[in-house]
This record gives sequence, structure tokens and C-alpha cells, in this order.
Amino acid sequence: MTGPLRILVHTERPGMVARAVAERHPDAVITTCDSFDALPDAARGDHHVAYTERFERRPYPRAALLAQPSLRFIHVSGAGINHLTPWDPGTVQVCNAGGVQDEAMAQFAIGRLIAINCRFFRYHDQQRAHLWQPHDVTRSTGGTLTVVGLGRIGRACARVGRALGMTVYGVRARPQPLDGVEDVVGPDRLNEVLALSDHVIVVTPLTDATRGLIGTAALAAAKPGVIVHNMSRGGVVDEDALISALQSGHVGAASLDVFAREPLPHDSPLWDMENVHITPHVGGMQTWQDYDRLSIEVFLDNLDRFVRGEPLANLIDPARGY
Repeated sequence: MTGPLRILVHTERPGMVARAVAERHPDAVITTCDSFDALPDAARGDHHVAYTERFERRPYPRAALLAQPSLRFIHVSGAGINHLTPWDPGTVQVCNAGGVQDEAMAQFAIGRLIAINCRFFRYHDQQRAHLWQPHDVTRSTGGTLTVVGLGRIGRACARVGRALGMTVYGVRARPQPLDGVEDVVGPDRLNEVLALSDHVIVVTPLTDATRGLIGTAALAAAKPGVIVHNMSRGGVVDEDALISALQSGHVGAASLDVFAREPLPHDSPLWDMENVHITPHVGGMQTWQDYDRLSIEVFLDNLDRFVRGEPLANLIDPARGY
């Protein structure tokens, strides 16, 4: 690298990032960009580093960013990086903000699990209808939870599920024992643990290997009445297979924060299914000020490493997708 450090900040609110970088590296040349349409022009500044965010509900203009030969380090403000794949790791390193969303997503997922078990959604509807009608509820204590994907978010979900008194199983590409988890298995044993599970929380990254992982075969193998919570990416769960399993009653309910197409199309059957609970991809969100602050802290730490020529943290392997 010759000359001053050149950094592109591409987010919906670039000012907070730019100010934090300028305080840490006052000699850096910083370019800001707050739209997808403006990225191709903004990216032409021979930047060494890019702080990026996928903030519009349309395909990310990855080609405009990755075409810059000077770019060496990209920081993604969230956990998912599938919108940037593929890239050449010999040319540019991509890191995410792993650790920023862990607790928020775990609380969101387990909160939905408890709400479904306690019939809170049904009681909310009854309140609006002025209807007094008790229902049996299910205790979470003693239930069985499988967490598909045991990265940082998955481990946080497993820990909270265990604290709730659930028996927890885990699924990950490279199984290894984990404290508080009954058994950690590979994808080849997914159906085995689904057959035991009252709840399944899906938090695995979307890769070629995980696309459609929760599909017809997996859902058929699952315990009757299982409740599916998808917090990862829509493509991990086959929506058509899930809709069929929900309609048949084999899947008791679904809590869905992510979808194959976002926003979820108005004509999707999922909108009108009584046993489906939809949120608009907000499971990992905090106030935007807190989220930006935490992501910026991760970035600044890595930026210091980059300047010193040290190995980066949260480095993503594009072949594995995480």
C-alpha cells in the first residue's frame, strides 16, 4: 500500500462510521456512499478498505465493489456475507461483524419459542376480539431443541435454551462437543435429531451446502408437531416444503424472520396461516445506534490489525461461506 489509507464507507448512515474512522486514523482518506445506485461511482477511488452494509431490499451491487483492484479488506456490518460471494481470497479479505448480533438473536428466537408455547399470539388476537377463552399451554422446560448452525449465534441460542431447561442438540458442518449440548452432529445426522425435537432454530449461514437443508425429507423426518424457527436466510428452509408440512399439520407452527424473497410477496400463503408468525428480517436488530456502534468497534479493531499487517479477526472463508 502506497500513499494514505483510502477507505470507502457504504452504509445507509455513513456519517457515524466516517467520524469514528477519522478519530482513529486522521490521515485516512474517507469516501462515503449511502445508496446502491451510487456505489459504482464511489468505488472507483482506488480504496484499500471498504465498510459495507446490505441496507436495500434488492441485489447488492457486489461486482462494482469487487472490481476495484486496490481493494484488500471488506468489512460487512452484519453476519451474513452470501451477497458478496464469490470473491478471490488471495486478492481481498472479507470479514463480518460476528459477535454483534449473538445475544439479540438468541433472545429473539427463544422469546418467540416461549411465546408460541404459552399461546401469547393467540391470546393477543383474543384480546383484540374481546374473547375470554383459556387454552392449554406447553412448558418449555423438559422440551427438546435442535439448533442448526452452532456459530456464535447458534451457541448463544443453545445456551439460553439450556438455561430454560431444554435438552439441546446441535448441527454443524464440523461436529465437536459443546458444553450444555446433549450431542453435536453433522448434517448427515440432521434427520436423526429432528425426530427428537419439539423446536428447531435455524441459524446456519446460507451456502451451497445449506441451501434447502430444511426441505421435504428433513421436515418429514421431524417429530410431529415440531415448531420451526428460521433466523438465518430464507434459502436454508424450502418454503414450499414448509408450507405443505404446515398445511398437513406435521409441522405445528413456524416462526419466520427471513424468506427466499424479501419483502415476502403479498400473495405468499404464509401471510394468512394461523400457525405462522412473521417478522421482517429484524431478529438481530437493536437500536440502530447500538448496532452501528458495536459493528464499528469490530471494524476499527480489524482496521488497526490491517494497518499493522496482522491477521484479521472474523475472517470469512468464501469456500465455506462463513
